[in-house]
Amino acid sequence: MRKIATVLILISIALSTVSATKCVDDITSSIKNGTVCQNSDTACQTALNTFLTCFTNCYQTTSNDSAFDSCVKSNCSNITNDTVKGLYNKMLACFDSVLIFSALFVLFALLF
Repeated sequence: MRKIATVLILISIALSTVSATKCVDDITSSIKNGTVCQNSDTACQTALNTFLTCFTNCYQTTSNDSAFDSCVKSNCSNITNDTVKGLYNKMLACFDSVLIFSALFVLFALLF
């Protein structure tokens, strides 16, 4: 029974890693490529710049993943632009994937 549990946890960790990595890569490339907002949409560009500034401030002032997640959720959620709000929601889903991966990794470490 323990071997089955170990195999299932390893599969979960592998799937979570791939999912979290792809999610982060998708968001990063859309920001770098400038595909989040249309070039002519200045309101979207302004909202995106404001959000990225907040995001960067959270990154620079926190020491771990859960503190960073909390900072982004509490300080960067006041987005009025629908496009940037969609990006924000996608980022939160990525955070959740990464936190699930971390939890699974800790669980696996505790089994051995």
